[in-house]
Amino acid sequence: MSDNGIPASSRIAIVITGTPGAGKSSVGAALAGMLATGAHIPVDFFRKMVKGGYASPHHWSEEVARQYRIARRSAAQTALNLAAGGFTPILDDIVSADWVPEWIADLAGLDCRFVLLRPSLEAALERNRTRTIWTVDETVLRDLHAMLGGDYTRSWLMIDNTEGTAEEAAAEIRRRLTLS
Repeated sequence: MSDNGIPASSRIAIVITGTPGAGKSSVGAALAGMLATGAHIPVDFFRKMVKGGYASPHHWSEEVARQYRIARRSAAQTALNLAAGGFTPILDDIVSADWVPEWIADLAGLDCRFVLLRPSLEAALERNRTRTIWTVDETVLRDLHAMLGGDYTRSWLMIDNTEGTAEEAAAEIRRRLTLS
């Protein structure tokens, strides 16, 4: 056990990011299922708990930013709780450059590994068009694709999942991060 109660075997947290339609939730769930003790934590779960006063990210505002901060902190606390119980938390979120230090601070005590799912822009746009849950304005998706190709993501594990299944992308992450 470490000082914060997290077993040595569960000191890693994986944050999967990518544009809408990149496969964050599908790959995160598949990866969690492949691990002996994996737990998938979609940040959107916490955002969607808000029913009265929900602020849509389609119209960014200070209130949207505030609700995202609450969701990230809630997800990070859940990750710490699961890690303390011996699980490897796998979070999924769209991560901008200024959210990276926040994730690292909120996941203190865990080795935070960032994974960027990077399908081609065309594949992400097509996936977005065929989603059954909700779609994102294509201009926003294009902007996010460009943002996530920026310098701040260069040191992260990048998976081109234009082709293949969520399970194949998850297996590649597992192999490259040497997860058991």
